Amino acid sequence: MRSSAAAANTAVDPLCGYLPVHVEMLHRVDRAPVDIFVQLERHRTPTLYCRAGLSLDNHLLRGLGDAGVRDVYVRTDDSQDFGATLLESVDSLYEQGSVSSADRFAALQLEICVEIERTVRRIDCGKFVALSDKVGRNIVSFIASNNVVPRDLFRIARHDFNTFTHVTNVAAYGVVLAERLGISDEAELRQIATAALLHDVGKRFIPARILNKPARLDPDERDIVELHPTRGYEDLCDRPELNTGQLMVVYQHHERVDGTGYPVGVPGPEIHPWAKMAAVVDVFDAMTGKRPYRRPIPAEDAIQYISRNAGTHFDPEAARCWVSAMKRA
Repeated sequence: MRSSAAAANTAVDPLCGYLPVHVEMLHRVDRAPVDIFVQLERHRTPTLYCRAGLSLDNHLLRGLGDAGVRDVYVRTDDSQDFGATLLESVDSLYEQGSVSSADRFAALQLEICVEIERTVRRIDCGKFVALSDKVGRNIVSFIASNNVVPRDLFRIARHDFNTFTHVTNVAAYGVVLAERLGISDEAELRQIATAALLHDVGKRFIPARILNKPARLDPDERDIVELHPTRGYEDLCDRPELNTGQLMVVYQHHERVDGTGYPVGVPGPEIHPWAKMAAVVDVFDAMTGKRPYRRPIPAEDAIQYISRNAGTHFDPEAARCWVSAMKRA
């Protein structure tokens, strides 16, 4: 007979099939475009709170706030429709100066989440490369030109454990960091954003049982995970639409400037500048996001970690620039 711990590890995730949405984003739409759910108790399947088509009035939303509810949920299959409606509403408000670029980013993440999750799993990664180019352009268009404050972006960005969440966060953070390091050419920023969206493509070759393991990896599992930059590079290296810098983001984003990283262990001078930027924002998002084996840590703790490891793990200039940007209100 299995122990209760073993049973817990194999239990079905009650949030499987649902995606969280910040409650404050509901203020951007008048009516629920899809069914809205709330999780009344942890480890319980979300319960229907507002049916599609009903008004999302202030009284209803205040009730959620008074109950301490930070996130509501939509079905994964409904997320694209919800995101499209939200993005249309946010764009209208944005033109009036009523919402921030970070709000537009949050809406974009919802609209594209299903598409990213599906295309990244295709045998031929061509469609994911094309999608990454499209999404990268969108991210640059409303982040690079609107002086987005990193703290504001972090506040509204998603932090759940999904492929689309991590890669879109890293792409947005990467564009912000690149700008603050003096990169202003829009074409280069788009290339950096696309590379960031592709940086973990090699993880599609890692078994789900390892990626989703709710405990520390054993040495053999760690070896498999550390192959993902190489697998990603091999998957993309023959694609003519990607340049050397983009391929190096995929291949070198886990290298460290002191030469102790992976997959090769090359020292700082041999790491591409784009990969050095990606390393900083990749670790920041990984630490502040949910993972199967641990809870997210506060942004302040992640900032301190990056600051402590500037010059060993991270490129000093990129690390100092990101720490400075995140500390700025």
